[in-house]
Parts: sequence; C-alpha cells; structure tokens
Amino acid sequence: MSERHEWIEAGAVLRPHGIRGEVIVDLKRDLLDHVTEGCELRVTSGAGEESRIEVERARVHQGRLIVKFKGLETRDDAEGLKAFAVWMTREQIGPLEPGRWFVQDIVGIAVFTDEGEHLGELTEVMSMPANDVYVVKGGEGEILLPATEEVIREVDLERGRMLVHLIEGLRQGGA
Repeated sequence: MSERHEWIEAGAVLRPHGIRGEVIVDLKRDLLDHVTEGCELRVTSGAGEESRIEVERARVHQGRLIVKFKGLETRDDAEGLKAFAVWMTREQIGPLEPGRWFVQDIVGIAVFTDEGEHLGELTEVMSMPANDVYVVKGGEGEILLPATEEVIREVDLERGRMLVHLIEGLRQGGA
C-alpha cells in the first residue's frame, strides 16, 4: 500500500482559537478521541503545502476539537494552518466497524444494481447530516445514492465493486 493511501483525510483546520496557537479542527465522525497528545498528524493545503506536525494537547469543545500543535505559539502561527486538511494514518484510526469504509477506498469503484446493471463509477462522497450520499456517474448520467443499509447492499474492496438496491426515485425520471 502506498504511503499516500496509508494516510486518511480525517478533517480540516477551521480557524485559530484564542491567542496561544490553538486551532479548531473539524474531524470526521468518530475520530475525536483518536487525536491525543504526542500523536503526529499530516496537514496539507490546497496549494500543495504539506507537513507533519505533533499534537501538544487536544480537547473536545462543542463537538469540535481544539488542538495545540507543537511549534505554534501565537494566533498568527495558527492562522497559517487555516483551511489545511488534517490526515491520520490507518493505524491511528484502527479498524472500522463492519459496513464502514474510508472514502478514498471506495471512490473509483464500480457500482452495480442487485439486478446486475452497471450504473457507473462512484466519483464522490458527500457528507450530509443524516447520512453520506454517494455520487455515481455512468452512461445514464449521475445518480445520487444515500449510504443506507436499504440502498448499499455490499462493498467488495478487493474486487472494486459495490452492489446497490435502487429504491423508487433514485433514477432520473423516477424509474
């Protein structure tokens, strides 16, 4: 497995918090407890900047993580990480519960209906309040699939396939 796939995008730095170099980090579900003192995270900017940075301390506040990274001592230091993506290793996250996948593992897999029809390729995962939504692009255009047990029947990462059950209203035209 390449080093890039060993790192999982876990969230993003939203903004500085206070004047002592802390930042507010918005992490994906279930990862708040995984960021602890001494752990090393990877941060990347949209412009391609990348570094690894050690957590000095972290605490949860109003559902978000407030993190003090080593080397960030002022609000101006913290401002430099605003909008950076935050990455964790698979090892730091640990095994996922059955029926859960890392986004980067399922983007690009082929999507088939339980009737054998090839719908296309999963191109994007949109995080929504109730559940994620998978964007599938194929010959018939784009289909949005709610990531629920009713719709997502099987994910086979080894074969690069997802099996889905299309409920009424998911296809364009309501078919």
